[in-house]
Amino acid sequence: MNNQDFNTEEFLPMNPEFNEEMTVPMEVVEKNPQRFIIQECIPACQELWRKNIYTFMASNYLDTSECWIEVDEDALSDENREVYDALEGEDIIKFSFHSGCLNFGVRHIGKLGQEHLLELAQKFKMQDVQQHLAYITLEEFLIRCGCFDEIPNPDYVPMSDPLDMDLPIDEVASYYFRYNEWCHSIKSQKTIKIFSKDKVIKPIEEYLNGTDFIYEDGRVYLGEYHYQKHLNYIASLENNNSAPKMALGEKI
Repeated sequence: MNNQDFNTEEFLPMNPEFNEEMTVPMEVVEKNPQRFIIQECIPACQELWRKNIYTFMASNYLDTSECWIEVDEDALSDENREVYDALEGEDIIKFSFHSGCLNFGVRHIGKLGQEHLLELAQKFKMQDVQQHLAYITLEEFLIRCGCFDEIPNPDYVPMSDPLDMDLPIDEVASYYFRYNEWCHSIKSQKTIKIFSKDKVIKPIEEYLNGTDFIYEDGRVYLGEYHYQKHLNYIASLENNNSAPKMALGEKI
């Protein structure tokens, strides 16, 4: 994309290194947001990342009158899901674009859009990193290491590939949508893997050797990046607990 593809008088200037990608790990995006995210969304994304809220996508230059951020539903703690649900206002937008995701944003671009989007991000609270995005359980990790039995999936539901069906034209779009949801659900799997304690034949440390995983307190973090974010959360709790409490009626 070049600067002629949108009205430069409305958007903030494009970062010279900006180059959209479909899927990029959070760690890579956070190190170089200017490469993957438009200027309008960067401050708000950084605010969310600082609070351990992982982002899934952000708006781009095709959205000529709004800017928004998308997060996986699993990226929000219960407290922050309540914050999301409470977002409202004339210029605030909320919607779901990808299945299992939540979007929020504002009906502005440029500096005003950047400022208002950041104001929304500032409403969210510091949280611990979330399961599956930042860590898995020890049993889930050991299943990855081959410590499992494979059994028929009791929730399996067969569904035909749209390409193998002669669908009426007015049903194609809705069927493709349902089929895509099915492909990403447990219902599409004929068999499932369940943890087998009998197949754990080595100490946990040996399974971890040579990997980037970090095991602590029943969690297996997916790498140092995610583990450090968890430590940041623990440090924030300690700082809050050590902060001096004001006596009732005391003035600053």
